[in-house]
Amino acid sequence: MKIDQVAFGIDIGGTNTKIGLFDYAGNLLHYSTHQTNKALMPDKFIQELAKECEQILSSKMQLQLGDSRIVGVGVGAPMANFFTGMVENAPNLGWKNVPLKKFLSESFKTNAVIENDANLAAVGEKRWGAGKTFTDFVLVTLGTGVGTGLILDGKLYRGHNALGAEGGHIIIPHTKKRVCSCGGMNHLESYLSAQGIKQTIFESINEHWTIEQLGSEFRSQNPLAQNIIQSIAVELATGLASMAVLFGPQAFIIGGGVSKLGENFNMTVLEKFNELVHFSLKNKVKILTANLSKDKGAVYGGAAHIIDEVFRS
Repeated sequence: MKIDQVAFGIDIGGTNTKIGLFDYAGNLLHYSTHQTNKALMPDKFIQELAKECEQILSSKMQLQLGDSRIVGVGVGAPMANFFTGMVENAPNLGWKNVPLKKFLSESFKTNAVIENDANLAAVGEKRWGAGKTFTDFVLVTLGTGVGTGLILDGKLYRGHNALGAEGGHIIIPHTKKRVCSCGGMNHLESYLSAQGIKQTIFESINEHWTIEQLGSEFRSQNPLAQNIIQSIAVELATGLASMAVLFGPQAFIIGGGVSKLGENFNMTVLEKFNELVHFSLKNKVKILTANLSKDKGAVYGGAAHIIDEVFRS
């Protein structure tokens, strides 16, 4: 990749769409976010997105779409399938059977790849973040949901149908049963999503705390917060222990908004993890916080992904 080449990383969410423009070294040249216009048909939405990106290129680099210095666009979207280029069913967007990769290639006049956002975050951490020195790790995003991106032997693992390594839907034993957003029972996401943690807080103290408040109270050694964190740590460690014996990672890298609970939370999870995991893995797996921005992980990963795909061939 030449020094003057750039790539777009884009995260299309049910609420907001985030746009990042990056250079070859992973420097963020531009970042913007705006409300996702779900009223538009998917092809029109992508056309409007391309127009906005062309305005960014014109303003920042005096370039237009189609210029050879634009390596491509890497896009995260709900239920995006790398292999087919399709989004078969994304309820939060109202999309069904959308040929997203085709729309992107046509509108952006360049190479395109699509993935789910957790996979992109893992690719970004591998290229530019906390996963640079690891060949095998699991990126766990704790946010609106619980997503996982798996790097095995230095490469992103997708599974046969591009829906592999969905660690948020591991079933964990629990005395309090909860229905996951997907309809399943006692999935990890039921307890470790932002909503799941808030529900745990309310069940524990009959008060509504934010995640930020929980972290602050925990750092202040509030006994109530410490008990809640212990409960959350056991739930997360239970899920990670199952993933560990399946994948044998060197590390779990924690991202997403909940990661702002900080290193003390990671240490608590690691302690519980080492109590639960198979003896062969005790004290051999790290738990780290993602280096890339907590709310921009997928845009970093999108740019990293398209760069890797284009220059691998």
